[in-house]
Amino acid sequence: MKKEEIDGCIEDKFKKIARYFHKAVDNFETEDINDFRIEIKKLKVFLHLINMESGDELLYRITKRMKTIYGYLGVIRNLQLQLKKMNEYVKKTSGNIPVRYVHMLEKELEFWKKISKDFIVADYDFFNDKKEIINTLPDKLTKRSIRKFIHYTLYELQTISGHPDDYSLDNTRKFIEDIYYNYAFIKPFVTERQTNLFDEEKVGACLELFNNFRDTCMVIVLLQTYGANEFNESEKKLLKEMENDWMHEKKELKDQLFAKLDSLHITANNINEFAFEDALSE
Repeated sequence: MKKEEIDGCIEDKFKKIARYFHKAVDNFETEDINDFRIEIKKLKVFLHLINMESGDELLYRITKRMKTIYGYLGVIRNLQLQLKKMNEYVKKTSGNIPVRYVHMLEKELEFWKKISKDFIVADYDFFNDKKEIINTLPDKLTKRSIRKFIHYTLYELQTISGHPDDYSLDNTRKFIEDIYYNYAFIKPFVTERQTNLFDEEKVGACLELFNNFRDTCMVIVLLQTYGANEFNESEKKLLKEMENDWMHEKKELKDQLFAKLDSLHITANNINEFAFEDALSE
């Protein structure tokens, strides 16, 4: 891939980032925020691939401003998700609404919306961020670097595969995202033997399950974080019941996730036997 092709990919990604960003900060709708964050994620994993041209250094990454905006909107999305999951639980159980807890979440949500608005300059368009990133990019992306990227990603997946803890699962998610969002660049260079691990539909379904699992982990963490001492006994009891329900949901999702990962055949033997098409033999 030549310099102009790399720059073209970055240009295309920034067009989508800017479009979703303006929708997201206009009304802070969860779906718009999610679309924006996915486009940032696509840019990040493309830069992970480009970094293979730089040796062991991480030279190419999103700007600090982009990272801050991504983080702020992520907090807003998490709080919105918390309120949504809580309302779903109350509706499912025909129980009472934990009023004090809801008030706390809503207050926190408005705080982060204000922080985000204050941080973001009017009509911000990411032009300077795009310019900063493009100015640092290499002159080319070689086939050797794509091979190195695939080897590195598969090695990391092999290293953490089989570990049941949440941290290892989240790292697995990140490396599978590297495969999924860079699929167009990887696909021409893999053999038919890797049809499971590099099957776009199967990997996409796996990531959807990962996202559901991660969301469930997040609502549990938020439930355990916000000052339970401020609530009366009935509300504490309700929140505890809610936590137990979500813990059960988390376990079910984790079981489904391990089954899905097994179906991708991410095993040491399969990864060690990985081969490339002749087109990558430079």
